[in-house]
Amino acid sequence: MAMTHSDKDIANFFHQHEIFMTNVLTKLLLDNNFDCENLSEKVHITIHLIDDLCHEIVYHRHDGLDYNVMTNICINTIVNILKKISY
Repeated sequence: MAMTHSDKDIANFFHQHEIFMTNVLTKLLLDNNFDCENLSEKVHITIHLIDDLCHEIVYHRHDGLDYNVMTNICINTIVNILKKISY
């Protein structure tokens, strides 16, 4: 990820991969009769929430943080984001 700031090709690859993952997960939800307003945007945000939680747990490991609590907060946040309401 650090190289995305200095290499346009790598930055483009990651950008395209993010959009690809957003589209795949959005389609998966739609194919399973899950639909709500702004679904692609909500999916994109949830991908980044999960990514950030994983980076925190794997790489950063800040003392004093309860990662079980953080995981539960992340799950609850995603559930609330994906509820069938618009923002």
